[in-house]
Amino acid sequence: MSSADDARAPDAESEAVTHDTLLRGRVKLIQPVRGFRSSLDPVLLAGFIQAPYGHFLDIGCGTGALSFLLLARDPAATGLGVEIQPRLAGLATRSAEANSFGARFAVVAADVREQGSVPPAAFDLVASNPPFRPLGQGVLPPQAERSLAHHEVALSLAEWLDVAKAALRAEGRLAAIYPAERLEEMRAGLADRGLTMSRLRMVQAQAGARASRFCFEARRSALVTETQTEAPLVVHEQGKYSAEVRHMLGEES
Repeated sequence: MSSADDARAPDAESEAVTHDTLLRGRVKLIQPVRGFRSSLDPVLLAGFIQAPYGHFLDIGCGTGALSFLLLARDPAATGLGVEIQPRLAGLATRSAEANSFGARFAVVAADVREQGSVPPAAFDLVASNPPFRPLGQGVLPPQAERSLAHHEVALSLAEWLDVAKAALRAEGRLAAIYPAERLEEMRAGLADRGLTMSRLRMVQAQAGARASRFCFEARRSALVTETQTEAPLVVHEQGKYSAEVRHMLGEES
């Protein structure tokens, strides 16, 4: 997030949350002071996904950063965010209202694995910044919200892929950002469900560095002739965000 985004003011109703912004104030985001807070990942993913978005699903929407960026970039888009943690779902609902997205975006506090939580075959796009660390890898954060958001405590990669596949319309797209070391695992999981990456872009902290993340879009395999591999996205240049990332943050035209 930009320096402007980092300016925080205490919420008048509760000192437990902050009011942050994205896209130079175009998007408002209410987040906990302690617990789960959004990273740069949803900004990178939103910048990667090609509009129009149609009707989209955000699995594990957290406080809503990814969804709000999509809604701001495509005025015709509508969405559903599903979040297992009630406090985060409540903050996402408050933020949606603060952004005047209430008519275009709904938030449901539910476990996406439960039957009826996500309408089947209803979405043009499933977009997500899913839990990315398998259980047993790394140390679980002491704060439960962060553990659920970053580790596969309540949603494994296989479960996430199952939910996403079932939610997609026949010609829909699945998009996510994920750790680079799990690229082949993601490819295999997609293939097992009849999906293939249509676009792939590695994310590097610095030019020439080993990739830390990758962004991808996937479709049903019958719709994909080959994977379009794009030039790496470089996050930092000369000690600051690269021009492309600053553009994603709304800092440059």
